Amino acid sequence: MKVLVIGAGGVGGYFGGRLIEAGADVTFLVRERRAKQLAENGLVIKSAVADATLPVRTLTSADPGQPFDVVILTCKSYDLGSAIEAAAPHMKAGGGLVLPLLNGMAHIDVLRERFGRDRVLGGLCGIFATLSPAGEVVQMAGLAPRIAFGRFKDQVERTVLEEPAAAFARTCSSATFNSKRVEPIEQGLWEKWVVLAAMAGGTCLMRGSVGSIVAGTDGKAIMEELIAESAAVARAAGYPPAEEYLATARGILTAAGSDATASMLRDIRKGGATEGDHIVGEMLRRARELGVPTPLLRIANAHLQTYEAERKKG
Repeated sequence: MKVLVIGAGGVGGYFGGRLIEAGADVTFLVRERRAKQLAENGLVIKSAVADATLPVRTLTSADPGQPFDVVILTCKSYDLGSAIEAAAPHMKAGGGLVLPLLNGMAHIDVLRERFGRDRVLGGLCGIFATLSPAGEVVQMAGLAPRIAFGRFKDQVERTVLEEPAAAFARTCSSATFNSKRVEPIEQGLWEKWVVLAAMAGGTCLMRGSVGSIVAGTDGKAIMEELIAESAAVARAAGYPPAEEYLATARGILTAAGSDATASMLRDIRKGGATEGDHIVGEMLRRARELGVPTPLLRIANAHLQTYEAERKKG
């Protein structure tokens, strides 16, 4: 299976590198500076699982387009437009599929509209990783790296894309990250989104870690209410999170002494762009469409919108 990974940062570099180790034919589409760095030093992964230094193939946006079986998008939602343009020549060159590893769900309709509803699989990943100043992919302790992917409900019902989904599952099976095929993939996407919206809403609104929030008088109750609001939206949409999953989420988001924060808060602290509209804003829009009251998400969204307005002014 020929795989194109768009981006070689924390997510793309880690999972793409582990696929190379497993024998997959992987190429990275990166900017000129990153391509030069990878040519000189290789793809360097620092991880508790195993360190690695891998020679890799790269492309830049100057390439006219080559066919790939799977094109993996690993960008943030605010870079989706540029990632789509980078993927387009390669999607046009062959009959491959695009697999986004973005959070939330608003990007799904955008990708299916651009490339066709049967050229997009659903995907999500879990990893704490970053890119060091030296260009090393550093996987931080905590969450075991994982990927979940699969067909959407309408694709399952129409019995399409079974073969390519199974082929990608085989490709991932030998890698040193956890992989799981979930169908319909909407269930997995909604469950992760529920937790992310609550985590981002709470830690960004109160500008602190989970441990700092729950140390306050009402912090734990507020975090539990944020989870309940997001879960109510998922239920109304037809994808109720499993109770066991919600219990685990409550434990993570109300853990005393926890230093956990949403990556969105880290973006705010750096003064950067956030995925606020894509994660919290879109959850609020769907809540309103479905008639689900979400007062805390409304406040959290207003906070994030205010931050973005101030950032643009500055």
